[in-house]
Amino acid sequence: MEVQQIRYFLAAARELNFTRAAMKCNVSQPSLTRAIGLLERELGGELFRRERNLTHLTDLGRRMLPLLNQAIENADQASRLAKAIRSNKVVSLGLALRDGIPLEPFVPHLLELVRSFAEFDFKIKRGMPADLEGEMKEGKVDILLGPKPESHWDRFEYWPLYHCEYSLVFRADHPMSRRDTICIDDLKGSNLLHRPDCGVSTHLRAHLEHAGIELKPAMEFARDDDLITYLSSSQAIAYLPTISYLRGPLVRRSLDGPDCGYKMYATTVGGRQRGPALTLFLNQIRAADWKLEAA
Repeated sequence: MEVQQIRYFLAAARELNFTRAAMKCNVSQPSLTRAIGLLERELGGELFRRERNLTHLTDLGRRMLPLLNQAIENADQASRLAKAIRSNKVVSLGLALRDGIPLEPFVPHLLELVRSFAEFDFKIKRGMPADLEGEMKEGKVDILLGPKPESHWDRFEYWPLYHCEYSLVFRADHPMSRRDTICIDDLKGSNLLHRPDCGVSTHLRAHLEHAGIELKPAMEFARDDDLITYLSSSQAIAYLPTISYLRGPLVRRSLDGPDCGYKMYATTVGGRQRGPALTLFLNQIRAADWKLEAA
């Protein structure tokens, strides 16, 4: 089985048209057809049903598609990584995090990239889910960290990491700071700061409203850093990721109530070439022991 045969098969599987696939691969159609025929003989069955305008994958073709796609991706990754190591060239990683997602758990893995590559170009982007998902599709970022993308694009690949838990945060001189756990009834009349674009914050407020817990009129913030700055100088309360870093006079306490957290995923684009930095970073975070403690 030759790599070029697999590439021709993948092109034909994408296009479902041998003429267009040959054009994409910059070869003649007879050459592409012949290579796929050799691959079919080696695998012991037809990969395509060739109908004039309805060419489609056979059951064998559908079963082989993810395996052969992964084979090509692994071969490409190995080649790129070897070339990067030999040439000592700059490697890059574009990382996207939704607003409100703490970077802290991933810092050790980013530092490992810095140690592994002589020149490491790292970019981090934050924003709204739809914007970051669009940049993923356009190839502007390599990996997205957060809940599963809302668009559910069929080329997204999801790698589960850990459950992102939340806790209440307020000043150390807040009356509730003397307790280890806060009940939802204790929040009556509280000034609970709000991020309207944060699903967790919205979920908690909806749960409290359903439970009949009245709060003071919401103060809304578009950014977590602005929210934390205000929180540090007031007697308000916020609901923030348990693993996020707290500065100044702030403390966190557990909430005896609904779990409004979410499953954290690393999302990549299937079939897209991965650079050496993304390969190493993804391998690290997938193998990590995610026993997270509050910072």
